[in-house]
Amino acid sequence: MEHALAVADRNHAELIIVHVANIVSAISNFDQTPISGGYVSEQIAEDMEETGKEILNDVVKEIPTGVKVKSVFEVGSPGPALLAVAKKYNADLIVMGSRGLGPLKGLFMGSVSSYVTSHSTCPVLIIK
Repeated sequence: MEHALAVADRNHAELIIVHVANIVSAISNFDQTPISGGYVSEQIAEDMEETGKEILNDVVKEIPTGVKVKSVFEVGSPGPALLAVAKKYNADLIVMGSRGLGPLKGLFMGSVSSYVTSHSTCPVLIIK
């Protein structure tokens, strides 16, 4: 976050913080098991949305005054969702981390950062 903040501050640019909940991936291990008031998958989706929005609110609170900031919560596949947000807001630069959660983490970029760098129409800064 500090790198994105520094770039935004130095260029007097708006910082758009994005959180994408990949709900389909999270609930794919659950069937439509009924629970009180709905299904397990519905509860997971609601919990992920609530948590995602809380994360965004916490991050925005840490941004110094004077930096224009907007938070965006999306549901979907992270790579395409991030690119859609970048296109919608006409981003000049995408700054993102590379978690690389797969079995070869540390050797390669994560699948989301790899997807974004391959498909983005604007520059992408990957922070390790």
